[in-house]
Order: sequence, then structure tokens, then C-alpha cells
Amino acid sequence: MQRKLIALALASLSGAALAQSNNVNIYGTLHGNFDVISVSGGTGAAAANTPTFNRVTSTSSLLGFKGKENLGNGLAAIFQYEVAMNLDAGGGNSLFGTARNSFVGLESNDLGTFKLGNFEGPTRAFESEIDLSVNGYGPGTNGGIDSARAVVGKMGGLLKGSSGSLGTQSAPSTTRSGSTASPFDIYYANAVSWASPKISGFQAIALYATSENKDELAASRINTSLYDLGLSYDNGPVRLSLTNAAIRLRNQDDGTAAVGTLSERWGDNFRSNETRFGARYKFSAASVGFLWSHNRTKADANALAGRIAATNGLDLKQNVWGINGTYNVTDHSRVIAQAFRAEDISGSLGNGTNPLADTGARFYTFGYEHSLSKRTLLRAVYAHLKNDTNAGKWNGGYDFGNSGTGFAGPERTLAGLQMGLRHTF
Repeated sequence: MQRKLIALALASLSGAALAQSNNVNIYGTLHGNFDVISVSGGTGAAAANTPTFNRVTSTSSLLGFKGKENLGNGLAAIFQYEVAMNLDAGGGNSLFGTARNSFVGLESNDLGTFKLGNFEGPTRAFESEIDLSVNGYGPGTNGGIDSARAVVGKMGGLLKGSSGSLGTQSAPSTTRSGSTASPFDIYYANAVSWASPKISGFQAIALYATSENKDELAASRINTSLYDLGLSYDNGPVRLSLTNAAIRLRNQDDGTAAVGTLSERWGDNFRSNETRFGARYKFSAASVGFLWSHNRTKADANALAGRIAATNGLDLKQNVWGINGTYNVTDHSRVIAQAFRAEDISGSLGNGTNPLADTGARFYTFGYEHSLSKRTLLRAVYAHLKNDTNAGKWNGGYDFGNSGTGFAGPERTLAGLQMGLRHTF
């Protein structure tokens, strides 16, 4: 009898909870991969470190909660709370970490959508609509070895934005690694954005990331700003997008840091601007896509007393472009292919000691996807990334997106076969 009463009480409580939260959707992605990675090439001592190894990776696995409450007159309150999950190593699973899209906002039929929180901007989201690395749940979650972000997010070599923080003296860092992306390919902390209603397929998005930690002392100034603007057209078989984003760091330090900060390495008034264009066309059984990106990064000369090293500033430019395509073999399977080229970095490094020629990379992927159901996908993909002769001598080189090997560098060739199972709920 006592067990029956307990069961009835639990049923009543769960029913009440569901009644109060019927506007909340729980969703997620669980994606595990088995990778076979081969490293070859390299210069100097690195040439002797060319392992072939296996690993298990968890690509863009996540858990999310989102909801919407209608307020009347075409207005609704919206929210989303999304956290990263880690299947392979067990770490990184926390309901209290908001490294992914998490926000609260208002949605209006006439005025568009306003959001506050930690989330991606149009540069990342629009690119992800065209990139074929569909490892995660929706836009912005592609991160496997075949992600085009491995080269499109190329300016991680100058600005690492993996933390999403603009409020520290030396952030973003100047050191690239396999897990870092450019500051335009991250989830922006302390962000506010507006997205227009979709009108005849057109939509505009504007985002601004605030710098909450400011310091006006001359020797330790912290003053950063970032914006991300985008315009997209999505109607029928055609999708087009154009974005422009910029970050500006007016950060300084007193010259006592053990490792030189951004201003000491490149100069004062550091700013980086990136423009991207994307296009995709869908046929009945196939699709073709194109991505193009242009980055310009500048810094003024730094000759103030007390610095570890004075700099002559810099003015660098780089283009990255690529094409991709899909073909439906059956109603439940397709083949995918991508080819990207990061061109050489051009311009001036100020001191002239670092090479600019042969600083790009070539990136190719080919894969096969088979849907076991609407929610379960089997996937096998081969990726091949070749760093040019001088790629990485001063910026770390190119690696496999967020599933980096850690072996990027000059003349490095990274090859990998990734076989995975993805389930969404």
C-alpha cells in the first residue's frame, strides 16, 4: 500500500511539472566517432614526429532546453540553454556551462527577434548552413575532421577566439592550436543581437559583443569591441549569404608579462575585419555550394617605453575559398565532397622577419552518409589537409577544425578517416 501511495505521489508531481513546462523542448545530439589519423611531412625536428594513431572523438554532442511563451499581439518570449557534452572522455559535461547557444529574448512578427546572452553570430551561422560537415544539431555545430572551418576559420593564426572572451588584456591570444577558431567562428559572450523578420526569403542579423571589463590606465588599458552583421536570402533551391564582422582591441600592458601579449607582438590598436560570401543551390537529387572569405588584420606601431618589445605594426590580408557538393544515392544516403584553398597571406608584418609566401593550405574531403532513421545517421568521411611550406612558422598552421590533431605545421600533411554514429533527439 505504501509503495502505491509513493507511486501516485510521484506521478502527480511529474504531471504538475509537465503542465508548468509544456512550452519547454528538450533536445540534443549524441555523436561518437572512431578516427584513424595519419601525420606526414614537416620540417626540422617535426619531420621525425609523424605518428599514425586511432582515437574516439565526440563531435558537437550537446544537450539543450528551449522554449517559447506567446505574450499576445504577435509577441513571444523565447529562451534557449545549451551545453556541450563529451562522450569519449567523460569530461566537459556540465549543466552549468553555457559554452554553446544560450540566450533569452523577445520575438515579434513585425519587429523581428532580440536576444541577450552567449551565442553565435551570422558569420558562423550562415557559413554552417553551407558547410557539409553536419556533425551537430542545426547551424553552427559542424566540427568534424571534414569541417570547412579548418581553413575558413583560418585567422585563428592571428587571433584565437576559442574562449569567446573580450574582457582580458591579452585575449584573444596569438597562438593557434588544433582546437581554436577565429574570433568570428565562436559563440560570443556578452552578446546582444537583432534579427529581422524573413521577408520574401531575405533576413538581416546584427550582433554586438560588449566588453564588460574595461581599464583606462595607460599601462594596462583594456578596451575591446566586436560586431557581426549578416544578410541572407533563402528561397526555394537558392541560398545566399553575405556577412561582415570586425574586432578591435585597444589593449595594452606594462611589459612585465612572461609572455608578450597581443599588443607587444603585433602592435597597438589591433583590429581584424572579415567578409564572407556563401551560395548554395539545391537540385532534386544533388546540391552545389561555394564559400569565400576575406580577412584583413592591422595593428599600429608600438614604441612606448616599458614594453617587452617594440613593434612596427602590421597589415595582413588573406583569402580563402572553396566549393562543395552532394549527391543522393538513395532516399536515405548521399555522398558529399568539399575542396578548399587557403591562399597565401599577403601584406606587411612590420619587422619583415616572418615569411608570407607559401603560408596557405589545401583541404579536401569525401564522405558517405546513410540515415537509419530521421534521427540516426551513419557517417564515414575521409579528409586530407596539406600545409604549405611556410604555413605555421609563425601562426601554428592549419588543422582539422575542432577535431584537431595537434600536429599542424609547415609542410605537414594530415589525413584522417572518421567513422561515426549520430543520434539526435
